[in-house]
Amino acid sequence: MKVIFLDIDGVLNTTQTFRDIHQEFVETGKRRIEIDLNRLSLLKEIVDKTGAVIVLSSSWRNLGKMSNGNYIPLNEKMTSFIRLLEAYGLSIYDITPRDPRGIRQNEIDKWLEDKEVEQFIVLDDDSYDLQKFLHKELIKTSFTADDEMVKDMNDCTGLCEHHVQEAIKKLTLKKEKI
Repeated sequence: MKVIFLDIDGVLNTTQTFRDIHQEFVETGKRRIEIDLNRLSLLKEIVDKTGAVIVLSSSWRNLGKMSNGNYIPLNEKMTSFIRLLEAYGLSIYDITPRDPRGIRQNEIDKWLEDKEVEQFIVLDDDSYDLQKFLHKELIKTSFTADDEMVKDMNDCTGLCEHHVQEAIKKLTLKKEKI
């Protein structure tokens, strides 16, 4: 199995997403979920080209629960997110467990413990608690354009095309036998 550990804020949305949604609300009076549809399309591209499943590692995972292999949203925001995923042919395979100290690296390690995972990546805009994955599995995105990681990337924030190519490469790379 190939796995994408998915953070949402800073991956599927950015500061610009929130500005755009606010402007839409001012103009139309309608609210929508804080997800950038272009970035969602890029996530779909990764899934389609690699066959990877999505394990939600974002704090958004706490807005629902797993039951009989299905993610059950517990509020309207998460219901909207699940519907949006479904509209793109995507779904949540599982969620990472909660670490008492809130360290995402530990949550991912715990999830991986008893699973047969061929390859995995971590899509996240933070790296402070993901040091173990920094040079191999982590694909670091950015929530805002002033992040050091995006200075040389045409101010690309959130999930971008170069992240997609990196993700596909990491998820399809054949492991060398020792």
